[in-house]
Amino acid sequence: MGLIGRQLKFVTVIFCACLMSGVVLARSPFDFDPFEKPILIPVQLAIKGLQTLSTDQWGEQEVRRVLQAFAYGGQATDKQIDEWATMEPVVAIAEMLTFEPVNLLLSPQGKNDPSTQYCDSLEMLQAFWSSDETLNPMRVANRPWYQTLDQDQDVVDPLHLFLTWSRLAHSPGCNTFLHKLALYITNYHASVHIQNTGATLIRSYYDDVVQSLSMGNDFVDLMTMSATHASLALSYGHMDNYFDQNGEFHGNDDFAREYFQLLFGIKGVTEDEEYHENTTIEHNAWLLTGMALDALPSAWGSSNRFDWLVAPIVFDNHLDAANRPILNLSSHYDWRAGEASCIEILHQMICGRDAREKLIALGPVAAAHPESMANTPLKFIRFFADDQLNPVNTVAVQSAWKDADYDLLAFLRSYAISTAFHQPGSFKLRSAFDRNLLIQNANQLSAEEAYAKTISEGPTIRMFEQGALVFAPIRDVFGGQTGVDASNDRYVFKKAWDANITGSRFLGKTNQFYTLEADGPIHEWRKDWGSVIPVNNAGEYVVSAVGKWLWNRFINDEGLYYDVIAQAQVHALLATGFDFGAVANENNMEVIYSSSDISTGELAELNQSLANNLMDFDSNDANERVGMAINFITALPYTFARENE
Repeated sequence: MGLIGRQLKFVTVIFCACLMSGVVLARSPFDFDPFEKPILIPVQLAIKGLQTLSTDQWGEQEVRRVLQAFAYGGQATDKQIDEWATMEPVVAIAEMLTFEPVNLLLSPQGKNDPSTQYCDSLEMLQAFWSSDETLNPMRVANRPWYQTLDQDQDVVDPLHLFLTWSRLAHSPGCNTFLHKLALYITNYHASVHIQNTGATLIRSYYDDVVQSLSMGNDFVDLMTMSATHASLALSYGHMDNYFDQNGEFHGNDDFAREYFQLLFGIKGVTEDEEYHENTTIEHNAWLLTGMALDALPSAWGSSNRFDWLVAPIVFDNHLDAANRPILNLSSHYDWRAGEASCIEILHQMICGRDAREKLIALGPVAAAHPESMANTPLKFIRFFADDQLNPVNTVAVQSAWKDADYDLLAFLRSYAISTAFHQPGSFKLRSAFDRNLLIQNANQLSAEEAYAKTISEGPTIRMFEQGALVFAPIRDVFGGQTGVDASNDRYVFKKAWDANITGSRFLGKTNQFYTLEADGPIHEWRKDWGSVIPVNNAGEYVVSAVGKWLWNRFINDEGLYYDVIAQAQVHALLATGFDFGAVANENNMEVIYSSSDISTGELAELNQSLANNLMDFDSNDANERVGMAINFITALPYTFARENE
């Protein structure tokens, strides 16, 4: 057993079907809007293809497994988890996984948090958290780090957006499932990079994804919104695509290809290669004309002209706020005043007056393509839940996607309570996003803690150091860091180890002094593990029980890997604040002990003696020792992957 360092140092480092034979007509823009509130229909919770767990198969471990895979662990109480564990799976999952911006069952800490009214908008959260509003719960010293502009000059600051999203992902009350899905859409599925699109446009795209999901729009509508978004038009360059007065095309086919490949999983492998390249992709490039962006001078108060480009795209001919002529209609393919034009794509005639109308028509055709039906559901499941889908489960997932009819929420809920997900062999390597946010949510005990800590404490720096960058995907348009990436990078593990052992990032401080007004009174926040850790019948905190509770909270394997070595280390840290090696032999603390060593004789007696100790949470020392135990537990391999056994 490698011994855990006893001197912990804190280090800070800044830094998303209308298919007709022959011709597909666009839905009228007056009849369709990707953000229009739909008629609410009861969600279909059990869909074909996937077998739902029986009540006997559903329990606490399954609930925690869902939360860890789909919602960064959430912040639900043990009582709420127990309640979900005793419900029918289809009833529980409808409460656990929602697209509402706020889910107080998932995070009851947000009950009285005014920030929750902005859980659907990074833009509004930045404005609120950086403000001097009376109800702003953010400590004063942190507020400048969340404003849109740089603290020293009038330009938009990308770092502040990074910090805001990372804070949002563990903010009390905000729906972590919704925001994990929004991260997937913007950073993996329809991936764009902040350096190509700018902080405010990518923020607009993210917020539009969140709002589209929360309004109940389906996958086709979500992808249509993405395809028509200013952020993608700037990132891929088709904002400059146009037809001149002689009917000649000028521009690139970058997004014309990635529209199919990224948004709908269509690589053209089932198509005639010449047709796919020279008709479908080429014609889609022609479709993607007349998508120039408006500029709003001094937008956000910025002096940088790049920051002045704004969403949404206005598809008519007009003068923008900078008095520039934007000729989006007359520069579009085969433009004829007041008339729709048609173009062949994927063997269908796609018709519409402008690029937006044609993209509305093309979406259902692309989504219904055999390659999209086969590949799209697998992309979602691999991101959330399983890196190694077997052939049987692959077919089940694809069948479920077909039956869900593009309803993302019904599809993901059905998978989350399926035997395919919960059966032995389901395996998911965790990215630095997953691991750090899961641990952050499990380690955060109150709304006050979420806002009282310094800007350097929390998951942002850890994720950054471990290669997980929000809005800066490592493969650019092909997505952000995956669990496979993290597992194959030795430096990721090294940085994760350093954060736990030499940086003490999960422990941090057990108390903080802060103010909510520039010259206001000083408040003190204190860590209180005693408020959530259960006691025995005598009202006591016994080390062995505390250790088991912590292991279940952070690892959730029913103690499968909580072997005698791990137990001895946790017991020693909780009872004394030193690792087992130091307690066993203070004169030679580098001795390595095996399982057999600790299972017999004096070392076994020592382990049991440590396990029997009582903890006093009226003492700050006990909270510090829990932090040390968490640092040890979360440095083990079991937090870097989830394996169902």
